[in-house]
Amino acid sequence: MPLDEEQRLSLNRSKLRKILSGENSQEFGNLTDASGNGIRNNSTLWVIADEETPESLLGASLLELTTKDELDLVIFFENLQNARVTQRRASVLNPPPSIFFLSDGEPVPVEPIAIAGRDNVQTAPSEFDELCLKFGLKSICECGTWKGEILGLEVMRVTDGEIEVGVGKFDREANSLMGSDRPLSEVLASAVEIVSSSRNPGSGLHPLSRLARERWLRADALANPEMFGFENLTCVDPPRERESLREAMPAAAIGIDKTGERVLIVFSVGVDICLVSFIADLISIERPDRVEVVLPEKDILVPVEKCLSYLDVPLNIKGVVGGWETPTV
Repeated sequence: MPLDEEQRLSLNRSKLRKILSGENSQEFGNLTDASGNGIRNNSTLWVIADEETPESLLGASLLELTTKDELDLVIFFENLQNARVTQRRASVLNPPPSIFFLSDGEPVPVEPIAIAGRDNVQTAPSEFDELCLKFGLKSICECGTWKGEILGLEVMRVTDGEIEVGVGKFDREANSLMGSDRPLSEVLASAVEIVSSSRNPGSGLHPLSRLARERWLRADALANPEMFGFENLTCVDPPRERESLREAMPAAAIGIDKTGERVLIVFSVGVDICLVSFIADLISIERPDRVEVVLPEKDILVPVEKCLSYLDVPLNIKGVVGGWETPTV
């Protein structure tokens, strides 16, 4: 019988107390429960990984730190791969959390694992470029796949050399089945019309307006880089490919500012507990001189600012009005 949430948290906290009991628990003083899979005293927060992904666990742990100043963070993993991934991200934080793998219940330090290499970019088919030009789509190559987007929302991609039309996998499959007897440009025209009419100020409640808003922010910046102090911006691959259209994931770009510094610009929406992990991985890949995080003005919250402050790189937060928002006079 599966454990309910409270039973699961209680079990994980018991595991933590057992781990600490093997390290002279009298040194830790009074231990109290923290939110999630953690316990703490006046100086340290200990967390054990459970069902969370490594990026969400690190983010949630940093959020917990924002409620209590000057706590050290220690994270235990029962999965070696996840421990090494988190160690890589921890290396660009200040102060860096302590990451351990539980080998037969005993905590041991881990070495960071290198991030996977990027795919070689293949040239897009000429027909893809022509369709992007004809319908005003932004052509982007991401994780080795060419995509045509409208304000950050994909309506076309190249898969195994074939052009597919649709918003998301299921839409592409439906168009392939139902539109097989229609010219590709006609199918794309229909998709473009639907998305364009649903992705504009005042359409905030439309389902297509709510998807991939991080990429919408990036699309606006790519179209108007001078608003951010750059002559041009170049899209940057995420550390990993999104699993689905509905998965919230920051978007990123690189620009060279007026002083010649290489700047990583990261676009996010809401309180994304994976944001710090996302930026940490891109810092390891892109080696920027500084980072600029772009958020809707209403999403610039103190906990978000505190979490971002753990990144050991010059960082600035910029508030903007999202393209889906109706500007107030």
